[in-house]
Amino acid sequence: MIKPILLGLFFGFSLYYVGANNFHNILDMLRLRNMTLGKIIFFAIGFAAFLTGLTAELGLLNIDHFSVKPMHLGVILGGLIFGIGFGMIGRCPGTCPAAIGSGDLRDAVIAFIGGLFGAFLFSISYKNLDNLGIFQKMDFGKISLFQISNKYDSIFHLGHSGLILMGIIFMILAYLIPMEIRK
Repeated sequence: MIKPILLGLFFGFSLYYVGANNFHNILDMLRLRNMTLGKIIFFAIGFAAFLTGLTAELGLLNIDHFSVKPMHLGVILGGLIFGIGFGMIGRCPGTCPAAIGSGDLRDAVIAFIGGLFGAFLFSISYKNLDNLGIFQKMDFGKISLFQISNKYDSIFHLGHSGLILMGIIFMILAYLIPMEIRK
């Protein structure tokens, strides 16, 4: 239990440190005014992909147990709802605790309650929507970008080296993205 708590504290501190808890920083990123947070996000995704691919390739990490969720209409609709809410309030579940420490308690609590409410609505409606066949209409199954395990289909069959390559590309993009795209 100590390791997840320490990692969570580190993650929260990191969000606070880079300004991801600040509503205006998030809106500036979404409006393409200041890409500092976008650069950090791109670099973090790239670094995580690089480390995951490298440690898996070296045999230090077994990623066969990683769970790939099915891609279907519910995932796409949920992502759209999440994205709209994220853009409206400038918060996601990860930034809510960091926002509490910066004096944005009211907005953080509203975002947290909204997330719980959305999850509750989805959970009580899931069976009915599933029975209607809505999720099967666009069910692509469990797809991953690279063939990192024999358990899932993939778009590219590059394996662990694909993760390493993607990680490097994302880190380079993070470096190349200008801080300000437009004024």
